[in-house]
Amino acid sequence: MNMQLLIFLLVILLGSCSGEVDIEKDPVTIKEDLIKTHQNLHRQEEQDIDAYAKRRNLNMKISGTGLRYLILKDGEGEKAVKGDLVTVNYRVELLDGTLCYSSDKKGAQTFTVEKDQVESGIHEGIKLLAQGGKAKFILPSHLAYGLTGDQDKIPPQSPVVYDIELIEILKNEK
Repeated sequence: MNMQLLIFLLVILLGSCSGEVDIEKDPVTIKEDLIKTHQNLHRQEEQDIDAYAKRRNLNMKISGTGLRYLILKDGEGEKAVKGDLVTVNYRVELLDGTLCYSSDKKGAQTFTVEKDQVESGIHEGIKLLAQGGKAKFILPSHLAYGLTGDQDKIPPQSPVVYDIELIEILKNEK
């Protein structure tokens, strides 16, 4: 996936050094090439995620944004909503099984739903759970760390797998 992007950028770079550039057509051509490349990368990522789920016999649902989720245990009470303060145990892996982060090492994480700096896929997924609930989420890169990764353990354009347990919800009292 990253190799395809590198090759594409190399072709664009070499092509831009080849002489005359038609200013009227070149931006459109570049835009179309970028769109096609993005579509191919997205399609490959979707295939990688589907293959991961199939290898593990995971019958996951998919949201409109592309979040894959499987509720492993129903919680009790109301589900988390925007503004709630939630505490979760988690395990984050790449599709190849590489462990990136876990609450075993870093402790439980607390954040405010839809307000704190947490991956957008986690904000979306956590609202499917009530206190005590457990789920597996697969976040496509656009719902996780995007084009740049996290500059540490998660590479650019990497889908991530979250095993998550919602330990506590403190309801937002408005």
